[in-house]
Amino acid sequence: MNTLLSDGKLVRRIELVNVIVLFCAVLGAAVFFSMGKALGVLVGAVTVTASFQVMKWQLGRAFRHPQQPPSKGVLFVKYYLRFLGTLFLVFTVLYYGWVDPPAFLAGLSVVMVSIVLVAIVEAAKMVMRGER
Repeated sequence: MNTLLSDGKLVRRIELVNVIVLFCAVLGAAVFFSMGKALGVLVGAVTVTASFQVMKWQLGRAFRHPQQPPSKGVLFVKYYLRFLGTLFLVFTVLYYGWVDPPAFLAGLSVVMVSIVLVAIVEAAKMVMRGER
């Protein structure tokens, strides 16, 4: 029984759920709070989604050829440069007060919420099938 999704399908499902969560979060913030808070959620969500996409691209390139594993040093340097770039963007947005900080931080959690939702659905499918 092949119940687990392949890596590519799992990442695509996370990306799809991410778009849905992003849309719902921005719409919810606009309806229940204000457009300023919706903008904060949107900027945070776009920031973390872009970071996730860059990480996906970096890891895809690094592991494209399984017979030639990437150099750990180069991989870590690129990973941390991406992380520092994201950190700089987050700091700049918060420092200059371009958006509402709590809404921005809520937007930054969009990818994490998407990953957790997909994991819960996949775990529930496994439990329903009686697998461990």
